[in-house]
Parts: sequence; C-alpha cells; structure tokens
Amino acid sequence: MSDFAPLPGDSYDLCVIGAGVSGLSLAQMAATRAHLRVLVLERHREAGGCLHTAPVGGAGAGWLELGAHTCYNSYAQFLEVMGGTDFLARVTPRKGLGFRMIERGALRSIPSCLNFWEAALSLPRLFGAVKAGQTAAAYYSRILGPKNWARVLHPALNAVASQETAGFPADALFKRRATRRKDVVRSFAVRGGLGPAVQALAGLPGIHCALGREALELTRTAGGCQVRTSLGETIQTRMVAVATPPDAARALLAPAFPGLASLLGRIETRTVKSLGLVLGDPLPHLPRLAGLILPEGPCYSAVSGDAFPVPGKRAWTFHFDGARAGDEEQMLAHACQVLGAAPKQVEARFRRDHTMPALALGHDRWLEALDRTLAETGLMLVGNYLSGLSIEDCAGRALHEFKRML
Repeated sequence: MSDFAPLPGDSYDLCVIGAGVSGLSLAQMAATRAHLRVLVLERHREAGGCLHTAPVGGAGAGWLELGAHTCYNSYAQFLEVMGGTDFLARVTPRKGLGFRMIERGALRSIPSCLNFWEAALSLPRLFGAVKAGQTAAAYYSRILGPKNWARVLHPALNAVASQETAGFPADALFKRRATRRKDVVRSFAVRGGLGPAVQALAGLPGIHCALGREALELTRTAGGCQVRTSLGETIQTRMVAVATPPDAARALLAPAFPGLASLLGRIETRTVKSLGLVLGDPLPHLPRLAGLILPEGPCYSAVSGDAFPVPGKRAWTFHFDGARAGDEEQMLAHACQVLGAAPKQVEARFRRDHTMPALALGHDRWLEALDRTLAETGLMLVGNYLSGLSIEDCAGRALHEFKRML
C-alpha cells in the first residue's frame, strides 16, 4: 500500500477524500480509465475503510475479517475494479458451513426456530406483494408471519447488517444483481483478507494515497477546488470526490456547500463495534460453523473463521451494537460467554469501530434530491449510505459518479 506525501505546489486532476472501498473504487476508475492524476487522502494510517483484516496464527497462516466477510460473483462492478490487482488469483470458495442461532443459551438450527404452519399460511401473500414503500418489518411480517419475522428473520437481517433493520426499506435488502461473473465462484472470500486486497488499489499507477491526513477545509477556486489537510498542506485539484461517512462529509462540506451538507444531515448513522478473537481450540460445544445469529443481548452476530481453519485455532468476529456494547472488557466477557470459553483461552484480540448508515423509508427520494443538489456543485459523493450497504453498492455508486463527471 502506498503512503504518499504531497509536495507544496502539487496539483491533481482528482482528489478523493477517504480511502475506503468507495473512494478507492472511484480512484481506480479515474486513474485507469480516464488516465487522471489522482490523490487519495485518508485520515487513518491504513486504507480500507470498513474493510479490516486481522491475522490468525503465524504470518500467512490465516485471517479474520472485522468488516465485510463474503463476496459474490454478482459483484460485477467490484470485480471489474479489482481486475488490475492480484485479487482474482486470491479468490477462494467458502466452505459450505451454516449459521446457527443461540436462543436462551441453546444452540439451534435456523429451520428449527421457524413456525412452518404460520409460514405456509402467510407465503401465498408473496404473490403480488410489493416491497416499495414498505419497511422490512411490515413486508416480511406479512409474507412469513409476525412470529417468524420476530423470532428468525428480524435477528437474521440484523446480523447481516450489524444493526437494527426493522425500519429499513424492504427493497434495500436482498437486491437482485443483473449479471454474474461465470469465471468466479458464486460465494467467496479472498486469501489474506479483503482489507489487504482492497488496499492494493492504493498502489496502482496514477493513484497517490496519502495516509494520516484528514481533509479539514474544502474551498472553491478558479481552477477547481483547494483542500487543506490536518498536516497544514494545501492541495490544488481540478475535481473533488468525498468518500467519507455522512457525518464527516457534512462537517467538511458545510462552510462552502451548505445545501449539500444540510441534505447529508438527514442520514442517521449507527456505530458498529467489532471485536475479533483468536482462541485455542477446542471449543467443545461449538461445531465448525459459518457463524452465529444472536437475537439476545448487545451483539448482533458472531462470524467465524472456520471456513479457512488454522490448526489449533478458532477465530471469531463479534459485531456489537455500539450503543449497547459497553467497554472492551464487557464485550470480551459477553463474547466468551457466547463461545463457552474462558478469557484465558483468548490468544489475540482486535478491535474496530465502523460508522454505518441507518436507511429509512424515503431514501430513494432523498437520494434524488441529493443528486440534484450535487450536480450544481461540481463535486462527487460516494459511500455506503447512497446506493446501498454492500461492497458492490459502493463500487456501483463510484461508477455512477465516474460516468456523471468523467
């Protein structure tokens, strides 16, 4: 991964503020397709945004994802973006491990938690059912039954999104993708982890990634924009793309672009606190699993590293509700209780906080208003709060902005 220091007087065709998957996807498109000189500013000392990978065992032995865990061959735009790296050579199929649910302390299969009589009576309502304009709770309660929604699907969706999803627009979940890459396995991970894989974009020709630099001020100039960083640097650029969480984007844009900032203020965000643990095996009461759905307590899910095991190790990532997680020791105690392990079995732990958007009904209308305002500014906006939460949604929004501006 590149770590670049801008020089006084340097100017760029495009400055991307934020080195998550959204910002790096746009940077890749601008550098490789339009041959622009691109600077990416990242306030952290590591690129990757919500993607973060921790090691399991010795060097190269295994990995544990603290952000997104799985990709699909329907992620056509993301796979296109990653084509200039060794990403496809590192794709590895996920083993066919299932999820289980912990209910009142007992490990249960998901089918055993369903009320099949209620589902049978409710499923005929699927024919003619319309997702548009309905919350997830309203739509899925109708077609699966309210008890099945509350007991199974609601906690399962919360586990996928790592946040409360009852108020999400129903059409924002389970999106159908138009195409699939036939040369890529349907569901896969990446050897070594998604974090390093996406960070490789920062080293592509034409992309200069400056880490540890927060964009503090953005002003218009005759030739485009000027960006002032937390290290006192002043950067001249023809175009700017903001690829930060909405609260950070709002703070940056408010002085020079108040209308855009006002619209960004309507997006609610939630903090997800992730705790990664590497433990010595065995964990006697937990078979090899893809993960656990946790409907009770402050944690939505625990995703395991069992699909890519390291001998003598078990690795798990717990995704907590940031408002209820408590401190790290409380998170550790809860995770150990779920795993049936003693804290002394933990050989390594890793922490990461993520800012996630809480989508609500009317998001599509809000996005239309945002894009109309955005068109008047000459800026670009990308991120997981625009077209959707997934990696593919991030890459798709980057492509939308690339086509619109470049």
